[in-house]
Amino acid sequence: MIKNRSFMLGLGAGLIAGALLLQLMISGGVAPLTREELVRQAALLNLTVTDPAAAPLATVAPDEADPAPEGQAGGAATPVPTSTPAATAAAAVQPSAAAKPSMPASPSQPAPSSGTAEAPAAPATPQAAAPGGIAVRIPAGSTLTETARILAASGVISDQNEFLQTAVSRKINTKIQYGSYNFVKNESVDSIIEKLITVK
Repeated sequence: MIKNRSFMLGLGAGLIAGALLLQLMISGGVAPLTREELVRQAALLNLTVTDPAAAPLATVAPDEADPAPEGQAGGAATPVPTSTPAATAAAAVQPSAAAKPSMPASPSQPAPSSGTAEAPAAPATPQAAAPGGIAVRIPAGSTLTETARILAASGVISDQNEFLQTAVSRKINTKIQYGSYNFVKNESVDSIIEKLITVK
C-alpha cells in the first residue's frame, strides 16, 4: 500500500493539469508570421530577408576577379560576388545604415622599463601565539580522544579525563574543527571547547 496517497494523488493531478494547459497553449491558435510581419521584424533587428525564389542578389563579374593567390597553380581565379539592390522592397529589407569597416589599430608598444624588476611582496607570516600562549595544530580526522591527548601533551589542559567528560556532556565529539589554534595557559575547558567547535 502506498504510504503517501495524498501526495501521489496531488502529483498526478498536477501532471494532468499541466499536460492539459500545455495542449491548450499549443493549439491556442498561434499563427505563423506573414511575409510582411517577418520583413518588419527583420528590419527592427537590422537584418535582411531574402526570397530564394526571387532573382539572385549576388552576381559574379568576370572582370572583377582577383588574381590567384601565391602558391596556387593553374591560374584559377576566385569569383568575387558583387551585391545588387533588390528588385522589390518585399524581396529584401536593407539595413538603415551599413557599418563600414575601419582600419585596425596598430598594436601599442609596452612602456619602457627602468631595467630593474620589483621583488614581489613577501607572503604574510602566520600569527605567532600570544605571549604566554600555546599554539596547537589539530590534524584532520582527529577523534575527541586524540584531540584531548594532543591538548594534554602540549600543556593546554592538565586533566585529559576532565576535558573528555565535559566534551561528551556537551556532545561535541563530531563537531571538532581541525586546524591551528592559539590557547592561553590555564584557559578554562569550556573556552577551549568553544574554540575547537567554532567554524573558521
